[in-house]
Amino acid sequence: MTNSSNGRSAILILIDGLGIGPRNPAVNPLAAFQPRVLQIYRDGLGPLPRDGRAVQTDVQLGVAGRPQSATNHTALLTGVNAPRMIGRHLSGFPSPRLKKVLAERSLFKRLRERGASTAFANTYRDEFFTNRPRWVSATTVMCETSGTPLFRMPDLAAGRSLHYDFTNRLAREQGWEVPLRTPGEAAGILAALAEDHHLVLYEYFLTDLTGHRGTMAEAVALLESLDEFLGELVEALPRQTSLVVTSDHGNIEDMSHSGHTENPVATLIWGPMADRPAEGTLALTDLSPLIEGFLSPR
Repeated sequence: MTNSSNGRSAILILIDGLGIGPRNPAVNPLAAFQPRVLQIYRDGLGPLPRDGRAVQTDVQLGVAGRPQSATNHTALLTGVNAPRMIGRHLSGFPSPRLKKVLAERSLFKRLRERGASTAFANTYRDEFFTNRPRWVSATTVMCETSGTPLFRMPDLAAGRSLHYDFTNRLAREQGWEVPLRTPGEAAGILAALAEDHHLVLYEYFLTDLTGHRGTMAEAVALLESLDEFLGELVEALPRQTSLVVTSDHGNIEDMSHSGHTENPVATLIWGPMADRPAEGTLALTDLSPLIEGFLSPR
């Protein structure tokens, strides 16, 4: 199918908890190996393969303190400065006020109102529907309030969606009968989704969990696998599809402590969107309008 009136599509990957850290293997697991894609250090960003572009991105958004997921996910997905709106950085899941902003102004909602097709590549367990949790993520709020369908376990088994661990190793350890996937196979599934939708979002939060609870060795292994996944995805991008990879805040880039950092993050862009913005740095609130403008030019 043709993804849009201008033939364009985009993949947005939200890597939770990956900031720009020092080129120091004692604290930063990215400095402990040679990344193919995730070359993001304080002393320089890139070079990226296949003419990708790396742009430093502000996640503080003018509010003192360590950035957190609830407010910064909302900021990324809506373009609204959520930390400034509520006067602080909010961790975990969105509050009622943030949910209202997501329901009214999310990128998925804006695109679908223009007739675009959106997909959230992550898979939901059956328990989510039979015993709904009290708190849900910003991405879930965005999908449910925009009319974007949620993928379920049969979709994962059939290769139509991804687990939050794209290799399915953790799903199998939890008893699910799903195939193990290489990073390259997982990248192929995400690329295929972009053939059928204008915008595909994938959320990867094991980086933040590992930054909070893991060891340096676990962090290195995780980022090596993630870097391979991103490298394979860059190679598999459909023509006229752009890839945007960003984060909500720092964490895993500094394993000397278990909390978030105040570091900026990197936004990595491939495809036709790589020339946007023309120059300078970005703020997290810039990304939603940037993607919308690329997919729906005036």
